[in-house]
Amino acid sequence: MAKESYTRVPSQEMMLLDLVQRLDKFRQGRMAVHVHLALLSDSFKKPRFIRLATDHFSALVGGLEGHLFQLVNSDLFFIAKEVAPAVLQAAVFRLASLFAQDPLVDIEIVAGGERFCSWYDLEHDYDTLNADVRSLVRANSILAADSRLRQLTGGEDCFPIKPEVLSRIERVIATTDVSNIVRRQTVCTLIENEAPMPLFEELFVSIQDLQEVIAPEVDLGGNTWLFRYLTQALDHRVMMMLVHDGVTGALPFSLNLNVETVLSADFARFEAAVASQLRGRLVIEMNKLDVFSDMGAFLFARDYLHDRGFRLCLDGVTHRTLPYYNRSSLGFDLIKLYWTPDALDVMRPSAVPEIRRLVMDSGQAHTILCRCDDAHAIEVGRDLGVVMFQGREVDRLLALPRTMARLIS
Repeated sequence: MAKESYTRVPSQEMMLLDLVQRLDKFRQGRMAVHVHLALLSDSFKKPRFIRLATDHFSALVGGLEGHLFQLVNSDLFFIAKEVAPAVLQAAVFRLASLFAQDPLVDIEIVAGGERFCSWYDLEHDYDTLNADVRSLVRANSILAADSRLRQLTGGEDCFPIKPEVLSRIERVIATTDVSNIVRRQTVCTLIENEAPMPLFEELFVSIQDLQEVIAPEVDLGGNTWLFRYLTQALDHRVMMMLVHDGVTGALPFSLNLNVETVLSADFARFEAAVASQLRGRLVIEMNKLDVFSDMGAFLFARDYLHDRGFRLCLDGVTHRTLPYYNRSSLGFDLIKLYWTPDALDVMRPSAVPEIRRLVMDSGQAHTILCRCDDAHAIEVGRDLGVVMFQGREVDRLLALPRTMARLIS
């Protein structure tokens, strides 16, 4: 039989086809799985999702003997040798869980092979595998040129900001020592008549201080797109600062990160660099506006972070918006309720029981009242059933023993 000819075939496809042909005489003890990421809905078939999923699956099968192929249409193909089916099925199940919100994925049947993936026992299914791979190679050779075009045009995302503005912001942030404007603020449990019990520290960039550095006359929060771009750029600088300086302090800590940042290659590098120090210690805080601007992106990021052992905190909730956010159904471990004196001070007495009920439903061990700048904020928070607090008043209470010690000495 004449050897089939393929034009402009991507290298991964060609290597897959070559391996399948060579395994014709070595079928025993081998199995293969074809993960159909190309069939995902448009909401989940975005380059940043596919890259994260591919990296995740690569880590899951990294300890197995086999070959992983990343195809141009985003599909994954893994051919394993002497691997227990249950082990490989577990890896595919964990990958599928990242896309649990996509109609393609049915978690209950994915391990058995349906729409999300196809399974092959080479001892019995070799001919089917060979035919399927040949068909896949032919189809993907057509997509290769389109893939190169997308890379040349810079992808799908852009910001409606003038280039000169972005250029200026980039230059300033790139040369600013963010360690000088990174602040730490502790979240504590405050039980009446007991000393504050620190839970974790929030690391954040002071936008007010940054504004003084960049341009005192400019309101950085006045342009929504500029502010989102700015916080994403700062996310990357803070992560790189932690990679360079290391993680210090005994307490767990939290970072305010955009969903886009979590889905970026920089976050993967950040996690890889400090994974041993972060496991079980890092809380990722996400603002409600960022979460709901792209629910598909958030759901993917949420499942990815949980699978990697991180906790999530929903930030930016007020007593007025609290009824609209179900912490547990959204998949957050914590929720931050903003102290807003102009609202809570004039809150109707009849509203207190309802807010208290919402706090109890969300869980006292999961609700934080933040921006508590005076004792009155703590008092109101306790009336609402809150036991975890953050703010200047909490900082003062934490520093009180040191202050008293200095006065006594």
